[in-house]
Amino acid sequence: MSTPSGWRRGGNLPAESATFVGRREDIQRLTELMGTSRLVTLLGPGGVGKTRMAVRVATMRRDLYTDGVWLVDLSQVRNPALLPHALIAALGLRDRSTRTGAEFLVDYLADKRLLLVLDTCEHLADAVARLVRDLFVCDGLRVLATSRQPLGLDFEQRLPIPPLDVDDAVELFRGRASGEPADHKVAAQICRHLDCVPLAIELAAGRLSDHSPEQLLSLLGDRFRLLRRDHGSPGEVPSRHQALHATMAWSHEFCSPAERTLWARITVFAGPFDLGAVKYVCAGDDLPESEILDTLCGLVDKSIVHRAPGDRYAMLDTVRAYGEERLEELDEARWLRVRYRDHYLRLAKQAERSWAGGSRQVSWYMRMMDEHPHLRASMELCLAEPAEIERGLDLAASLWFLWHACGLTGEGAHYLDRALLASRRPSAERCRALWVRAFVASAQGDIEVAESSAARCADEAALIGDADAMSYATKMTGLCAYLRGDLPRAVAHLGSAVRSLRAEGGLNPGLLPAIVELAACLSAQGQPEDAETLLLECLQMCEDHGEMWLRSYAHWGLAETSRELGRTSRAIGATREALRIKREFHDVIGTLLCGEMLAWLHTDGPPDPEAAERAALLLGATSAAWKRFGLHRLFGSPVFIQHSDRAAERARMVLGEEAFGEIAAKGAAFELDEVVDRALA
Repeated sequence: MSTPSGWRRGGNLPAESATFVGRREDIQRLTELMGTSRLVTLLGPGGVGKTRMAVRVATMRRDLYTDGVWLVDLSQVRNPALLPHALIAALGLRDRSTRTGAEFLVDYLADKRLLLVLDTCEHLADAVARLVRDLFVCDGLRVLATSRQPLGLDFEQRLPIPPLDVDDAVELFRGRASGEPADHKVAAQICRHLDCVPLAIELAAGRLSDHSPEQLLSLLGDRFRLLRRDHGSPGEVPSRHQALHATMAWSHEFCSPAERTLWARITVFAGPFDLGAVKYVCAGDDLPESEILDTLCGLVDKSIVHRAPGDRYAMLDTVRAYGEERLEELDEARWLRVRYRDHYLRLAKQAERSWAGGSRQVSWYMRMMDEHPHLRASMELCLAEPAEIERGLDLAASLWFLWHACGLTGEGAHYLDRALLASRRPSAERCRALWVRAFVASAQGDIEVAESSAARCADEAALIGDADAMSYATKMTGLCAYLRGDLPRAVAHLGSAVRSLRAEGGLNPGLLPAIVELAACLSAQGQPEDAETLLLECLQMCEDHGEMWLRSYAHWGLAETSRELGRTSRAIGATREALRIKREFHDVIGTLLCGEMLAWLHTDGPPDPEAAERAALLLGATSAAWKRFGLHRLFGSPVFIQHSDRAAERARMVLGEEAFGEIAAKGAAFELDEVVDRALA
């Protein structure tokens, strides 16, 4: 499983899985172009090695970019509207703002020195060009793109990537060969047949476990004579595209019938996939589930599929494209997409149940971030068909924890809005999507959208008699009242929600948040003892069920009540415990709330220069981070803002205006991981 990457600066370039061969002149030319141009595009047909070249040179130049080198695989992004979200995800960021993805990226990249490697741009060339133009207001940004066609920007430098020269092609062939080594002459003839295209060479080299080099040469000769007969005059040499396509077809012929079927079917996956998903989606009468593993291993042995991190599998885009052609011939695309969507809807519901019940939340967080491309593709499949909108609502609502707890609120708002716009008939699925939309909006600090979504949920729940949805609408209405500072109204609604959600039994998505929010209201209303009782009950429930995410918020709430009761040491300990948990989930909002809380606590006692410095540092860091992540500072809550402003005023009185400003500016330069490290130190 992957781990969160957005709190580190180094980037996400993969380690090279095999020795890089040749390309010395191309590397030198690309290095020169990157030294003079902010945008360089590597051009060439599929399989020629553009991605390997880009990653190789980006790795060599990594030290030039203080904020990292970040690879963005665009091969499975089909909807241009999702392009900014793909960049945000690749950067490991969590967009909790209400701004567009492009606006969020501009704000984030404004003060960064960073290289983006945008891989496989051809199907999104216009959208990529528009986004790059928008992002280039950020002076420290550089872009290296790979594409089969130029992006069409006037400041774009283009570098065509040719096939390898014969000597380098032979070196690649021998390095990738399994079985009997070929002498130079035979290897050179094989490589010339393949037009020295790297992917074709690697596929052919994989056949040496079954054939001698001489047999391989003879088979290739037969294959290309056929190609010339079918596609050109007797003396015509196949084009590079034809040569690669012919090699794909030849590799396809050497696959067993089961391997051919599986090759076609796994093209439905929108990113790296695991064995369980392949078994569910691709098995059938002609390919029993019991044979899937052996068949998949056969494709790995033939270099059609490669192993990816985390016990997953993946395909190169060019190999996938050939498999998609075969899938169309099999006329299986429609039922496979249905199985694919159903698998990830089922997975989303399993994750939701486990998350709400407190079962292995960190593991599920990491798992669902790995499955993010598939969840995104499944949403697109649902939204593309009017008859599937109910399933789209169901999927978008089931992923509430991904949108809110895992920080993908911007993307969640995008999908929920599209699904709700396409659905007009009140239903249980629509009511659930409405309260989740309110939940997401509250995390973004968009109280108006949260209030209107909660109100619509209540109205439609009353129409269809959905008592559960009414409870969640009441809970969200109470949260909005709290954020607006209307404490009596908040206590009334949240108290009612807690009672009705408790009646459901066990844990559910609303109960623990409602308890924490009610406790915060009571504390702010001058009832810290009552709040403490609620929070201790909440922590016990979390302990009993292994719940972690809400446990961190309960610790934060306990810090607030302890602060009201004058128990500063206990409050600091509770805040730090909350922070330790939040780091596991990359919880941006929770981390900032804890940073603010510690700053408030540092200024609560008698004037102390050391404590005032810590407060100024944290306030500078959190103030900058609220802006960097596109969030309303402290959700725009008058209660929270009053606490923060009072802490800043007290720190200024101790340090003086000038010193406070200098220390706060130092904190503003911190990345979020540095904020956590300082807070826990």
